[in-house]
Amino acid sequence: MRNPQYAAHTFEQLLANIDPKVANTFMLEQLEAIRRSFASRAWTRHFLDIRVSVPIPGLRFYLVLLAGSERRSKVRLRSERGLYPFWTPANILFFLGFLIILSICSYTIFSSALFSLTPTSSSYYPTSIPWIDDKSECEHTGRIWNDGKCWDSEQSPNF
Repeated sequence: MRNPQYAAHTFEQLLANIDPKVANTFMLEQLEAIRRSFASRAWTRHFLDIRVSVPIPGLRFYLVLLAGSERRSKVRLRSERGLYPFWTPANILFFLGFLIILSICSYTIFSSALFSLTPTSSSYYPTSIPWIDDKSECEHTGRIWNDGKCWDSEQSPNF
């Protein structure tokens, strides 16, 4: 899972953000130590790393989903809980919207699947054809003339 280009890119980004006056004071040994730190296991990519820019006209919006084994210390977890609270109004709206969309999709999929699994009736029932009122025309179409009506014996209730 190690990606040397990822570590090198991250290191270069960090170095570019440091004031050049300060960056010029680093000794080669210090820079190499920082570079090795970025290449260590602590800087490997996550097991699940999805980063997507969402094309919403007029908005610059992105979505990140990360998952992997927890390597942060308990002290860091406590401090980040204060910095990044889970129950914010935006998070609540996002989860409500997500649950509504998930519910609608699930209902649509399951009702469609249930409908396709429901057996349709294969029984046929005789039905009179009201627009045919002549015996010869009725028999010409392969139907039966009876009691002054033209009867079709292959009408399905699912028609």
